[in-house]
Amino acid sequence: MHDEENVLVERAKAGDLNAFGELFERTHRRIYQYIRQMVPTAEDAEDLTQEVYLRAWSGLKSLQASEAFWVWLHRIARNAVLDRGKRARLDSVSLETAYSRDEDDEAESLEIVDWSSNPERVVFTEATQEAVRQAIRSLPEIHREVVTMHHLEGMEVSEIAQVLGVPKNTVLSRLARAREALRRKLSYLVDEK
Repeated sequence: MHDEENVLVERAKAGDLNAFGELFERTHRRIYQYIRQMVPTAEDAEDLTQEVYLRAWSGLKSLQASEAFWVWLHRIARNAVLDRGKRARLDSVSLETAYSRDEDDEAESLEIVDWSSNPERVVFTEATQEAVRQAIRSLPEIHREVVTMHHLEGMEVSEIAQVLGVPKNTVLSRLARAREALRRKLSYLVDEK
């Protein structure tokens, strides 16, 4: 985190709502995208994202090191997702239902911009994006979250290890397994080219 962001964290810890608002603006898209990969609908992701920032605001004074804000915030997001999963299981919602994608759900999160004016390429790119989204969502949760954090959010392995509370080698192992599963699931896209 940059010095400017550390100053914002310190100001927010002192009760400055505007500083917290700036931190929200800088981080909420990535937090939303992580959550969106982990829950079935955009509405669920929006609700959980709001919950994450409410939890963060109320617990910000307990944050020890300002430079740890991003990892701390991500841990709150992960816990919110896990809590939602526990509530869903308590409500007798099956895992298959809890992690399936709503067909009416708007497409978002994994955005790969194609500036080509070729309509066939645009259609192919949209289909590819949807296939990748579906493949990621079909991964087991422990693999889905490391792929999302590392490849979609650009988090370092050490940061992911901190968020998950596991050794770096565990993160590397999960990433390797997830990549292999995605390679198998998406091999037909490579064969078509």
